[in-house]
Amino acid sequence: MNKTMETKFVIDAAGTPKKVILDYDDYVKIAEQLNLSLVPTSTVKERNPLDWYSLTESANSILNGLMALASREGMLESEKLNPDQQRITELDALRKDAIEQINTNDNFLSLEKMEAIIDKYSPILLAEKKKLRISTSPL
Repeated sequence: MNKTMETKFVIDAAGTPKKVILDYDDYVKIAEQLNLSLVPTSTVKERNPLDWYSLTESANSILNGLMALASREGMLESEKLNPDQQRITELDALRKDAIEQINTNDNFLSLEKMEAIIDKYSPILLAEKKKLRISTSPL
């Protein structure tokens, strides 16, 4: 039986081929003919189609939470008789950083970027929330 090799080309915006997608069996035949190792240099895990939605929502929620927390706590700190200016500055910088991240459209173009946002800002949000519990809990 004469089987033809099915290939797909991934091209950039200019139409220049950048990658070739082919069946694994065809890859094995080519690798054997060229005496190449079949050990992959990297592997890509197939993603769940809902990953995009859940990561977008998680990243947005974390960044919105940081903006709200920093704004609220900054305002509350500034209303004190002796406000901690360093804390106000810290909260303002955190708020501005969260706003910048949420307004940067490139952050939401790939799953990896959204995962990086979650990995970076989730611990910060959690740490800020813990500071509030410690400072507002009764003695």
